[in-house]
Amino acid sequence: MAPLSKAPQKKRRQRGAAYTETVVMLPFFIAVWTCMIYVHKAYSTKVHTMAYNRNCVMSYAFEACRTQAPGCSNRASPHTDAGERPGDLNGLQSMLGGLGNSLFGALMGQTTELRTTRNVAKPRLLGGGNTQALAGNSMMCNTERTTPASVFRQAFCSFIGIC
Repeated sequence: MAPLSKAPQKKRRQRGAAYTETVVMLPFFIAVWTCMIYVHKAYSTKVHTMAYNRNCVMSYAFEACRTQAPGCSNRASPHTDAGERPGDLNGLQSMLGGLGNSLFGALMGQTTELRTTRNVAKPRLLGGGNTQALAGNSMMCNTERTTPASVFRQAFCSFIGIC
């Protein structure tokens, strides 16, 4: 009879070891899953922020940098500046002020850029707080048909300030 009584006792020990292992490993698995969910949420937010920013910049540039697309309700409107030019012309453009910006903009095109940030909440396990997902795009504005008279009028209006 002695051998029969030892078999259930061995199963109880194995069951106890499994429960202990579960209790010991459970915090580790919770930490791993929390980190995986946070990384997924941060990456998903980054991808959505990049798509939103790209859509807003492209639609604004497509409209010749005149009107923002519906749904692009950014705190700061997209920044428009004269297009790329040789470094020596930057000083001349800044010296001429608004006249230089409109003149160089008419000759070399306008560019627009937009930066968008969104917050992602960190879990308390990782210290809490927020992480920012940043996206930025820059694009040349679509050109409008201009005549020399319209370029002169735009330069005159920016110089005088009345039009």
